[in-house]
Amino acid sequence: MIYAIGDIHGQQTMLLEMLRVLREVPLREEDLVVFLGDYIDRGEDSKAVIETLIQFRRERPDTIFLRGNHEQLMLEARDGPEPENADREGYVMYSPLMINWLQNGGVDTLLNYQVTDFSRWWEGIPTAHWNFIRDTQIEHVTERYHFVHAGILPPGKSWEGQDWDIKADPRVWIREPFLSSKDRFEGRIVVFGHTPQRSGRPLINKNKIGLDTGAVFGGPLTAGAFSLQPIGNRMPTPEFFQVRYTRTEPEEEAQDE
Repeated sequence: MIYAIGDIHGQQTMLLEMLRVLREVPLREEDLVVFLGDYIDRGEDSKAVIETLIQFRRERPDTIFLRGNHEQLMLEARDGPEPENADREGYVMYSPLMINWLQNGGVDTLLNYQVTDFSRWWEGIPTAHWNFIRDTQIEHVTERYHFVHAGILPPGKSWEGQDWDIKADPRVWIREPFLSSKDRFEGRIVVFGHTPQRSGRPLINKNKIGLDTGAVFGGPLTAGAFSLQPIGNRMPTPEFFQVRYTRTEPEEEAQDE
């Protein structure tokens, strides 16, 4: 069995609950877990999410961690030009790569890491976390399924990312023409995240299954269970698990009459 988990975006509470749910399924030693990327940015605690995923990898070394576009943004910001001191005291000037990440949730992530020196922000992120992010994979392909963060460029098609950067990988960034494509993708079903399903339900098409159900926008965090064993002449229908964010409010102190 392969369990694939959609975009987390710093939602540590939901991640912990999803892992609890899967362990109770139960998650067996021979099962494979694939995370579809976008672990950071915008949510409650990206640092805690990375810590949890590193610990999970210690427990299950075969786990697949795919790279999302937000991990890609963070890496590009780190590998790009370093900040420079601005003419105005106390201000720094960032590269366009850094600004792009900050505007897409990077500010939240840096706050989670309690970065205080924004001129050398990368030093506030543990080396183990950088190693984890750099070690993420672009895709995981099986005989039946193709797991990827954003999707696959259909044969003979072009996409908007071709005008952004020659290094932009559609598997990390693409929406169209992948989302509307009816291509068979070499006979595999593409399992992906990246594009939030505002309905809160996974997207299920004949050739693709989308598991980003907008956990960071108030939707659930979704995982899909994909059997690799056929039943007769057909593959079993995937099973889906969802958890929602719940906040326990402290009880109000009793008022004296």
